[in-house]
Amino acid sequence: MAKRRKEARKTRRAERPRPKRAGTARPRVAPGAALASLAHPREPEGPVWKHLWSVLALAFAARAFVALSGDFALHPDEIMQYLEQAHRLVFGNGIVHWEHFYGARPWLVPGLIAGILALFDAVGLDRPVWYVGGVELAFCALSLAVPAGMYFFARRHFDESAARVALVAGAFWYELVGFAHKPMTEFVATGLLVALLALCVRPDPARPGVIWPAALLAVLAAAVRMQYAPFALVLLGLIFLRAGGASGPGGAWWRGARAQLAFAAALFFLAVGAFDGLTWGAEPFHSYLANLRFNLALEETRAGSSPAWQYLWWLLLATAGLGALCLTASLRDPRRYGLLLGLVVLALIVHSAEAHKEYRFVFVVVPLWLLIGADAAARLAARRRAWVFGAAGAAFAAVSLAGLLNALPRQDDAWRLIFAPEETPVRFVRGQDPLFAAYRYLAEAPGVLAVWHIDRHYHALPGYYYLHREIPLYDATTGGALVGADMPTVLASVSHLLSADPRLSAPGYAEERTFGDIRVLRRLENDAPVRHWREFTPTVTERSADRIMPLLYPDAPPPPADFGIRFAAPE
Repeated sequence: MAKRRKEARKTRRAERPRPKRAGTARPRVAPGAALASLAHPREPEGPVWKHLWSVLALAFAARAFVALSGDFALHPDEIMQYLEQAHRLVFGNGIVHWEHFYGARPWLVPGLIAGILALFDAVGLDRPVWYVGGVELAFCALSLAVPAGMYFFARRHFDESAARVALVAGAFWYELVGFAHKPMTEFVATGLLVALLALCVRPDPARPGVIWPAALLAVLAAAVRMQYAPFALVLLGLIFLRAGGASGPGGAWWRGARAQLAFAAALFFLAVGAFDGLTWGAEPFHSYLANLRFNLALEETRAGSSPAWQYLWWLLLATAGLGALCLTASLRDPRRYGLLLGLVVLALIVHSAEAHKEYRFVFVVVPLWLLIGADAAARLAARRRAWVFGAAGAAFAAVSLAGLLNALPRQDDAWRLIFAPEETPVRFVRGQDPLFAAYRYLAEAPGVLAVWHIDRHYHALPGYYYLHREIPLYDATTGGALVGADMPTVLASVSHLLSADPRLSAPGYAEERTFGDIRVLRRLENDAPVRHWREFTPTVTERSADRIMPLLYPDAPPPPADFGIRFAAPE
C-alpha cells in the first residue's frame, strides 16, 4: 500500500508543469505578428458618447473664431502655392511662382481650394469678403477629422474614458485650433493620417468598409504631403498584417483581404499619378519627381541649417513641456503606447535627417502625444485620483489658452512667420500682420487701378487672392524700375502706393488709410487711367530654381524676362 502511494506521488510530480529554466528557448514571435499586436484593438463597450457631436460643434466654433479673428500667413507657401494658384485657376489672375512654372507642385490642395472658390463664384459671392472666410471655414470643417479620429482610435485602442479625454484634447489644443484653417499640406495630411490611425485598430480590418477607405486615406496623405509617406505605409502595413490570410472564399487569393488592400492602394496610387500627369500635361507623378529631384540637388546647400535635436526643442517650447512629459511617461508602458511612441520616433527621425527644418513639418506628432496624455489622464481618474486628473485638466486648459494668446515662454521660437520682411511671431487672435487688412481694403475701395507695394516682394504679399482685381500689382522688385523714372511715369502707372516706411512721401500722392504700420497712399488726380498689363499672371522664379531645374529638365522653358510683366502699349 505504501509502495502504491509512493508511486502515485512520483506520477503526480512528473505531471506537474516544470518552471522554465534560464536559457530555455521561448517560442519565437514573427516580427509581423509583434507589430500587429501593438494595435491591441478591442470592441468598445457601449454606444458612441452622446456628446460627441456637441464637442465637435464646439471644436468647429473655436476654430472658426480663430480663423475669422484676423489673417496671418505662417509661411509664404500658404499664399504662393495654394491660395494664389487656386485663385488663378478660377478667376484667371494670380502670381505664378517657380514651383508652378516648372511643374514641381501637385494640384491636389490648390484644386480643392479652386473647387470651393468655384462654388462661391457660382452663387455670386466672388469677392474676398466672402470667399476668404469661406475657404477658411471649409478647412476648419476638414480639420475635425483630427479630434474625431482621436476619439475613435482611443475608444478601441484604450477605452471609452480615454477616448472622451482624447476628443476634448483634440478639440481644444491650441495648435490644432490655431492652424485648422490653414491649407498647408502638413495640417491637411495630419487629419488624413489620424483618420487612418482610427481604422488601423478596427477589430474587423478585413472588411471592405475598412480596406478601401484605409487605402484611400493612406495614398491621399502621402500624395498631399510626400514626407508623410512613411507613416502612411506603416499604418497601411499594420492593416495588411491584421487582415488575415491571403485566400478568400473558395480559396481564391485575389478575393482575400490582403490582396484587396494591395489592389486598392495600387489603384489609388496610379490614380494620383495619372491626375498629376494630366494636370501638368506630362508624365505620371511629374510634380513629385520634379520636387524630389530639386530638393535632393538643393539639400547639400542647406547642410547644417539646424541641429538634429531641433524638433525636440521646438516640441518642448510649443507645448510648455506637456508634450515631453507625455512622451516620457509612455516609456513606462511600451506595450500600451508602443504604436503611438513608434510613430512619434519615426516622425522625428525622418524629418531630423533633413537639413532644412521647420516645426510645422512634424505637425503629425501633436495628436500622437495628446493621445498618450489623454489615456494617462483617464487612468489617473480611474484610480480615484480625481485631484490629479483635475490638475492635469487645468494645466492643459491653461497652456492651450496661453498658446492661443502667445503667452507661453519662448513659444515664438517654435512658431514664427517665415520669410516675412523679418521673421515675426505667429499671432493667432491678436496682433496679426495688418498687411492683410490693407489688401482687403484695396479689394473693395473705389478707384484702385494699379498697386505698387514698395517694400515687400511677391512671396511676402497676400497676392491677387486678397486683392482680387485685374490690375497691375508691382512689388519691391518689379516696381524698382519705376523708382528711377520721372514722376509722370509713376503717376501714369500706379494709383495706390503701399509701404511700411513712415517717411515715405511721393509728389502727387496723399495718405488715404493706415493699417498698423502699413500706409496706403492714393494718387491725387486719380481720374486718369493707368497702363495695364496684357496678362495679370506675373511669373516669379528664384535663382536656385533657375539654376537647378534646367539641369534636371533640359527642355524646361526659360523664365520670362522681368517676370513676364508686359504693358498693353509700348513704353
